[in-house]
Amino acid sequence: MKTIDFNEILRFVQTGQPVLCIDVREAYRRASMDAGGWKIPYNEIARQAELLLPFRDCLTVVCCLRPSGSQRTTIAAGALRKLGFTDVRELKSGLYQGWIQKVGRKVKLPAAAQNLEI
Repeated sequence: MKTIDFNEILRFVQTGQPVLCIDVREAYRRASMDAGGWKIPYNEIARQAELLLPFRDCLTVVCCLRPSGSQRTTIAAGALRKLGFTDVRELKSGLYQGWIQKVGRKVKLPAAAQNLEI
């Protein structure tokens, strides 16, 4: 699976391109850390099709706490591709090392059509 790092995500947002980041962890795993983005557990992607379909042309980033190659992100990316998403990537180095340690806790992962204040 293709990956994307925090700098690339910030560049997309700063140029006005919509980015949809989805935290694919289960709710009990997200309880200790909110990094932003949409919260849709990996095993519920298909059930949220109606919500997601309007964004299938956006760059879509699946995120998990694990650094990379997470089973959650792999399953979520597969489900998104089945829904017609064409540009699905995994957050390089995971939520903590790849986002929070790089940009801080105050800057949240973007959801489609959302602006980041940096």
